Amino acid sequence: MLIFGDYHTHTIYSRNHHGKSTIEQNVQIAVQKGLKDIGITEHGFNHVFFGVRRKNIKKMRAEIERLQNIYPIKIYLGIEANLISSDGDIDLTPEEQTWFDYVIMGYHTFGKPKNLKEYFNFFKKNSRAYKHNKYTQDIIDANTNAYIKALQKNRINIISHLGSKMKVDVLKVAKECKKHGTFIELNARRLCFTQQEAKQMIEIETQFILDSDAHICTNVGECNKGINFVVKNEIPQKLVANLNKLPKFVYKQN
Repeated sequence: MLIFGDYHTHTIYSRNHHGKSTIEQNVQIAVQKGLKDIGITEHGFNHVFFGVRRKNIKKMRAEIERLQNIYPIKIYLGIEANLISSDGDIDLTPEEQTWFDYVIMGYHTFGKPKNLKEYFNFFKKNSRAYKHNKYTQDIIDANTNAYIKALQKNRINIISHLGSKMKVDVLKVAKECKKHGTFIELNARRLCFTQQEAKQMIEIETQFILDSDAHICTNVGECNKGINFVVKNEIPQKLVANLNKLPKFVYKQN
């Protein structure tokens, strides 16, 4: 059982030293570990503390193109966008989505909401529910609909750490992901699915992807938590996009 690629890694381009390594250091470790692909995916523009600067995207692309001529590995430029509203908005315009080879999207506590109304009616409600572990069905339904609308409105190739700090109906989100060719991530740092949810996702043939979510180069390719989840829940290898094969990212023009 071999991981062919790691598609969720951070570098020093995520602000405030959130990523500890350079793009080249991530690439070097990926090569040493025998990966065929690596993706560089900084936090989206609306992350209050760690978001990548728009002005650095061209610089990152140029650096990746330079490294691509040096190292025997495919290097992708992606981004980990933020869900910023209950209506499925993310912190990338349609044009900005075309800047990247693929788009990861997830909910982050410190993502900047679309507006003040979303802060109080969406973010604050979720923060309170998570803190006290008291999710009402209305909150879960609103969260689920936000993910579904995001998938319908945007180019999203991977959903990162689904269920982390925002409880959703996993099966409904998984069904929508299947419609759009979107992978659900098995995140090495945050994995929030129950065995029952795993069983249901297998039944509808959800496509998963294993990622390290590395914030330092030594963690690139380290996906043991996700692999253990695959083994424990008997997830067929054909449903894991980067196990013994390489994924194909669907390009959806909105």
